[in-house]
Amino acid sequence: MTLTIELDRDVPDRTKDILAALPGVAVRRGKGTNTLRVDGHPWPLALVSGGLAPLAKATAPMLVALAGPDRLGFVVAERLPEHVRHELLTARCAYADGTGAAHINVPGLYLHIEGRPSRRQVAAPTPPGIGVVAVRAIQSLLAEPTRPWTARYLAEAAACSTGEAQRVLARLKDEGLVTAHGRTRALTRTIPNPGELLDWLATIPSARRIRQRQYAYLYSSDPAALVTTITAHAFHNEVEYAFSGAAAARIFGATVTTAIPVTMLRIAPSLPLADACLRLKAEPVDSGANIVLVSDFGEVGIHGRQFNGPAPVAPTVRVWLDMLGEPRGQDAAALFREAVIAW
Repeated sequence: MTLTIELDRDVPDRTKDILAALPGVAVRRGKGTNTLRVDGHPWPLALVSGGLAPLAKATAPMLVALAGPDRLGFVVAERLPEHVRHELLTARCAYADGTGAAHINVPGLYLHIEGRPSRRQVAAPTPPGIGVVAVRAIQSLLAEPTRPWTARYLAEAAACSTGEAQRVLARLKDEGLVTAHGRTRALTRTIPNPGELLDWLATIPSARRIRQRQYAYLYSSDPAALVTTITAHAFHNEVEYAFSGAAAARIFGATVTTAIPVTMLRIAPSLPLADACLRLKAEPVDSGANIVLVSDFGEVGIHGRQFNGPAPVAPTVRVWLDMLGEPRGQDAAALFREAVIAW
């Protein structure tokens, strides 16, 4: 069988590389339309490079409608989450991504590859030394994934000791997640694949564990007004905190869910959650909560926070990690990662 994919000259090089890595597939540039040829029989492609945003249940049927009856919808991206691949497969679209996963089903050809399993799917014990301070250090690395890092730079960025930074970098090197350059005093580390490091971090229990939380209710007419009310009370009563989870995603401008039943606040660990409720004028409740206060052990949400106007927001990596633990959070987290983190 001869399998060829002809790509227009405007298709990104990375898309070409992903397709060329598929077994038995020859890829070449052309001047015409994007086309899949199986033993010479042409199948015109509705090619989407870099993913389809947002990637969710509604988008696969949209791609089918875009392709029409005469073209095959084909998504090529750096990373396609498992639930997205399933939706594309169900809608009879083709896909391929940088992990090696692929699916093409046309008359005369059936190609299906699961790809390399992501680290997040691997059950692994907590590696030695990966406590909350180490998690904060890894979040600092991922905040600037293209920067060459030394232990001293990392210690400054993560507000930790140089020894802790050295242990984190050594552990990540052992995992194959950072690359070392140079020797001794000139030694630096870089992150060859930030997405892989992010997936690995999600498997670490200390990165996602919430040790202490308090549900509460604060009257507000809608989620947007609730953010304003919380921000005002926190400012006037000196509460150090950061929004996280789906509420923070919305503050970032990413609409990843139609409703936010509970707004997450990460509170400085020095402030007891009962006192934080008093300062925010929120009532602790067992049911009917619209906010959840989380004690920010290790300051993984407060350290490196950003401000959208007066509203403090946890680092994007922390927002994503917290979204994974929210009800129906996997899909929302995938959309946030695609739209904001982008790897």
